[in-house]
Amino acid sequence: MNSRKPFLKFDKDHTFIEKLISTFLQWGCQEIVIVINRDVQTQRDFFDQLPEKVTHVLNEHPEFERFYSVKLGLGVIRNASFCFIQNVDNPFIDARILDLLYEQRNDRGYSSPVYKNKGGHPILLNREISDRIRNWPVDSANLKEVLNTMECIPVEMPDDRVLININSPEEYKRFCNGTNLRQNT
Repeated sequence: MNSRKPFLKFDKDHTFIEKLISTFLQWGCQEIVIVINRDVQTQRDFFDQLPEKVTHVLNEHPEFERFYSVKLGLGVIRNASFCFIQNVDNPFIDARILDLLYEQRNDRGYSSPVYKNKGGHPILLNREISDRIRNWPVDSANLKEVLNTMECIPVEMPDDRVLININSPEEYKRFCNGTNLRQNT
C-alpha cells in the first residue's frame, strides 16, 4: 500500500483507525484494544492522544500473523461478555452492522456477518470463545482454522461492506476514491 493501513485517509477528517475507533465508541464499546506492529508504533503522536477507553498492544511476532494479534488483544480484555474482532483494512462498518451482530449474540458460538454466503468482519466472540483463543496452545495458529472448531452463527447483512478489505492501491481508489467514503453497492 506504500503506507501504513491504519493511517490511510478514510475521509477528509479521519484515518481508517480513527473511523473504526469512533464507530465502536459511539456504538457503546467500553474498551477497545488495538494490536499494532513496530512500524505502526512509530506514530507516537497518534497513540498519545487515544481516548481513555482505547489501549494498544505491540505484536512483536508479526510472523505469527492474525491469530496471534487476536490472542494478544484478547489477553488485555478479561471481563467482557462479548468482544468484536475487526480488521483495520475494513473501515466501512457502522452501528447498524454492529447492532445486527449484537442482536444475534449467544453463548453457543461466535456471530459472523454474512453477505451472499460469504463471511466478513467484524465477528463477535462470546466469553467462552475469547477464553479458548486466549489460551490456545499454538501462537502461530490460523484464525480461520481455530474458528472452524467452534460454532458459527451467520448473521445476514444488507450489503457487502462487511466483505471489503483494502489490500492494494487499486482497492483503496475503488472503495475510498482517495479520500471519499465509498457508497453502498
